Amino acid sequence: MADGRYDITLDDVSAQIVEIAQVGVPIGYINRRTDPGYMLANGTALLESEKDEAGFYVGGAGMDGMYLRTPARYEPVRDEDGTVIAFRRMNEYLTGFTPEEQELIYEYGMNTPEHLVEDLTAALLHLKKAPQVYDLFDSTAKKLRQIPPDKCRRLMADIRAAYKGRQEQSIRERQRAAEKSAKKKRRSFER
Repeated sequence: MADGRYDITLDDVSAQIVEIAQVGVPIGYINRRTDPGYMLANGTALLESEKDEAGFYVGGAGMDGMYLRTPARYEPVRDEDGTVIAFRRMNEYLTGFTPEEQELIYEYGMNTPEHLVEDLTAALLHLKKAPQVYDLFDSTAKKLRQIPPDKCRRLMADIRAAYKGRQEQSIRERQRAAEKSAKKKRRSFER
């Protein structure tokens, strides 16, 4: 638009990035051990074993090796090599959406909540013959309408960054596996 309101992309929406204070989480009050995970600079504990159904880390709050689950969700921020360097704290509305609804927001969310709701609503007309898909679009649009626009943009940006990062990590892992396979084939050929 000419007035510049929509020139901002979801990549321009600021994220809540939290630094890693420690790799490994101390667990247990009496019998201490360190479990795989991260202690964040804000005091949140993230365990590899504590992820929600969409794959987001579930925040833990506590001390002395005892942690209670919180509603906070986190997604790793990775460098070019795929190494986790920090965590993105996800928007508080994230848990109100199923993993399928989050995927839908990722696929359709481009820059404004209004456009996202318009696109989902427009698609409903064509989905009457596919009740499960229709219900998914309908429930997602209804939930999005309940979120204030600035919070909705943040939700969209967080979901976009998380799912985009997951795709990039998956590509990096497949490339590494292909490179290892190629090296093994070369070695066996050279013998």
